Amino acid sequence: MKVCVYLEFDRESAWSSGIRQACENQVRALRQAGVTVTTDPAEPFDILHLHRIGPRSLYLAEKFSSRNPVIISAHTTAEDFANTFVMSDSLAPYVGRALTYFYNKADVVIVPTAYTRRVLQRSGVTRPIEVVSNGVDLKRFQSLQRARSLARGRHLLRGVVAFAVGLVLMRKGVDLFCEVARRLPHLTFVWFGRLPAAVKRETRRIIEDAPPNVRFPGYVENVTEAYAAGDIFFFPSAVENEGIAVLEAAAAGRPLVLRDVECFTGRFVDDKNCLLGADVDEFSRILGTLAASPELRERLGHQARRFAEAHSLERVGGRLREVYARLA
Repeated sequence: MKVCVYLEFDRESAWSSGIRQACENQVRALRQAGVTVTTDPAEPFDILHLHRIGPRSLYLAEKFSSRNPVIISAHTTAEDFANTFVMSDSLAPYVGRALTYFYNKADVVIVPTAYTRRVLQRSGVTRPIEVVSNGVDLKRFQSLQRARSLARGRHLLRGVVAFAVGLVLMRKGVDLFCEVARRLPHLTFVWFGRLPAAVKRETRRIIEDAPPNVRFPGYVENVTEAYAAGDIFFFPSAVENEGIAVLEAAAAGRPLVLRDVECFTGRFVDDKNCLLGADVDEFSRILGTLAASPELRERLGHQARRFAEAHSLERVGGRLREVYARLA
């Protein structure tokens, strides 16, 4: 069996680094599972696996649908496109319709969570949908102690650090992040990630008005540096199809503080593998408690690591191979 895994705009980095990372994770998982993979649609292959909507992906789906099984990974929905960039709220309904049309070209749609499956079904996707995590490379995020010393020295960090990783967007909760930091001036808050050029004006205003204990160092070339430097992963995102950054923080053994929203329901349980909050008051209390309790941080970090282990590349590769085998 030979699979063509195709990611359109694979050099694009303005807002889709999570999609690229998910695709790279799945390619590594497939190769570890013994599946032959090409990323060139010009080569012969048995199954086409597309990872992003675009003109060439639509063309390939049409071209090969009559001769090869076509799988499409749904990394984007209208819900996670909204509240991100200039005009994104107005464009979201049109993007949603285009995505539904695209996903319905597949023999099987792959989604990372049951939440995303529900979103697609509500939007009109009628094709069979399989849940397969985007996965996380566990080895990459273990033994971070040496990286921690270097990263904290580079960013001049001391004490307990609450941090987030990802694009700086309203949807990901940058407003809550800054407001909680304002309530906890004795802690340092760091958001590692790009500020996209087309970001909403409101987002720029929030960053400009952020309290002095909040830092935005921008893009980090080696993302393990971010997870090594921080102590508490504070990620108040409102919508995530899975959340690559959440999986990576869990793999690094960092305690997770997440927003109590639908996209995390069922996967994350308060005081088991994370702590959940809904507003500034709750997050301020949670982070204050965590910062003062090394034992609680250690317990939740251990549980987060166990959660990440259930999303290893080995498991992802096995699941994908099962899906492919049913279509080949």
